[in-house]
Amino acid sequence: MRTAATFEPRRPSLMLAAPLLVAALAGCPQEEIVIVGEFGRPIALGSGDASPLPRLVFRPGACPGEAGGCSTICTGAPETCPADACLPLVVDSGSPITTLVGEGEPTAVRGCFEVRTAEDSFTEPPVEGAAEQAITRFRFDSTPYVQLPRATADVSWGWQVGDNHASPFVGGVLGGNVLRTMAVRFTDAHGNNGPQITFYREFPGVESVLADQGSAALPLQFPGLLLGKLIDDVCQQPDGKDCDLASFGVFDREHPESALQSTRLVLDACLGAPPAALTYNAARRTCSLASGPGGSADNFRSPTGVSGKALSKGCTVQAVELAPGDIDHGHDASVLIATGVPGLILFEDSALRLFGTLALPPCMGDGGISGGVPPSTPACRVGQAGLFRAAGWPPAGTAERSLVELRVRSLALLPGLTQTTGLTACQRLEVRLRALRSQCNYVFSADNPGQVPRGAGAGCRSGFDPSDPPAASTTAAVVGQAFIPDGGRVDPNQWIPTLVVPADHPLTTAVRRDTSPEALQLDGLVGTGLLHGTDVVLDYTDPTPSVRVACNDPDDGSCLALPACVPRDDPRATVPACCFGLPEDLLVTLIRDHSAYGCCAALSPATIDELNNAEATAGRELPCPVRGR
Repeated sequence: MRTAATFEPRRPSLMLAAPLLVAALAGCPQEEIVIVGEFGRPIALGSGDASPLPRLVFRPGACPGEAGGCSTICTGAPETCPADACLPLVVDSGSPITTLVGEGEPTAVRGCFEVRTAEDSFTEPPVEGAAEQAITRFRFDSTPYVQLPRATADVSWGWQVGDNHASPFVGGVLGGNVLRTMAVRFTDAHGNNGPQITFYREFPGVESVLADQGSAALPLQFPGLLLGKLIDDVCQQPDGKDCDLASFGVFDREHPESALQSTRLVLDACLGAPPAALTYNAARRTCSLASGPGGSADNFRSPTGVSGKALSKGCTVQAVELAPGDIDHGHDASVLIATGVPGLILFEDSALRLFGTLALPPCMGDGGISGGVPPSTPACRVGQAGLFRAAGWPPAGTAERSLVELRVRSLALLPGLTQTTGLTACQRLEVRLRALRSQCNYVFSADNPGQVPRGAGAGCRSGFDPSDPPAASTTAAVVGQAFIPDGGRVDPNQWIPTLVVPADHPLTTAVRRDTSPEALQLDGLVGTGLLHGTDVVLDYTDPTPSVRVACNDPDDGSCLALPACVPRDDPRATVPACCFGLPEDLLVTLIRDHSAYGCCAALSPATIDELNNAEATAGRELPCPVRGR
């Protein structure tokens, strides 16, 4: 371990970690978390089982712990594990408090624990040598966390996480009160590497450089702050003085080292928007929006429901009247980033508001949609056998009342508004897609002497007022079936697995209470559905906290990240950020014929290999020798 960092807490705030407790600390002289570890170095997340949840491992007990790896890694219920075994630890941005198994009664403490790498740790049978390789990578000292017994008859705490497809046991939760002191990066499997997590004291790079690397920065929902209830909301009950620390679970407003602080990452979202990509007509040198590179512009539908035939030029939102019952468009929502839950979770009242009665066409096992229903639906229904488990909460879904299980076509995340009113999330997504079309057409504009990606047309604004910011300078990120790749089709197997959780479930009511009235009422939780095929950074350390999203493979249709496209002073300079989202056949032409090498970062790995091999065969220098990201 190489680097230590100390973090001062911000104003304490109250959030419920579970129905059974609200944690507090007493008599703790320290007021900071001390972190020692290898900042900026990727750590292998747990792998080997069917669960996509991001997990490390830790060993309960003394800190610092023993050098070297683990004697054994126990993946069963914590009460069945040997005392010296390492246990899985789920990384969950949706849980405000870090919680670990321990001995004795439930208690809130300020203590020390260590986390370890977890590659191949969860296979059955165990991979030889995996436990020995689970070495300590980070130590969190003077850290507020809740310590709970492995199992007792008096404490209702679930140590399982996941859904009916995979619900592994964990021995702890690395929650928001620790994550909020850092920037946290989740990288999906890329090449021969498995899923990884990287911790940073501050995420490196300035916005323009990060945009040139394909990262779309998405500031949180207005007012752009981490959210959570205030301590005073508890201390005022019943007479404003009930802050006695004699009983477990009561806050003391006089102690600034309280465990709970604002940690909620809430974003605007457009759910189920139709697939969208650009097509490039080389003969006419024009670009159009379509469902994918091989799609027809006439069959396109915008996020707000405007048909391709009626879609006007320009970047402003176009008025549209939808027929009754028409749900083939995007649906505005407010979501909480919760990395410790599978896929996407929608709350039942919100799901009904978004998609109607949920009488959606059934998803077929081969990826189609049954009954001859046209593929113009934002979601399809898998069935009603769902089960949802989150650490610290009672299960949602039982044999008598199982959950509706869906697949949602896409999830688009948008930056929060900087004022109290403005365009909806789906309208902002539409503006950004129109700006992408303008970026593409601007390449061969007479106003662009270099004929390289460097901006959009001067009239491409995010609103009708000339003082509004250029639409291309805004950002967006879409996951799910963001667009239909060339030669592909509508494929619900690529859509986001989604569970519908009752609106009266304790988790639903708690997270809504924790974020209202500062944010719009939450419609759901975004979990591992965001982490598939992406490089995601939860940047808590920025003055305006944000979520950053980049795509690992820009060509496979599962991800579309649109960073801010801001022209440079040099009128002939390629702006790499303006290349992302452009058609790959256009990018290849620009790299070959106009030396737009900055666009290499926007190509998929397969296209880079194909381009390099063709140039090498012709005896020319490789245009894209190193992948840009």
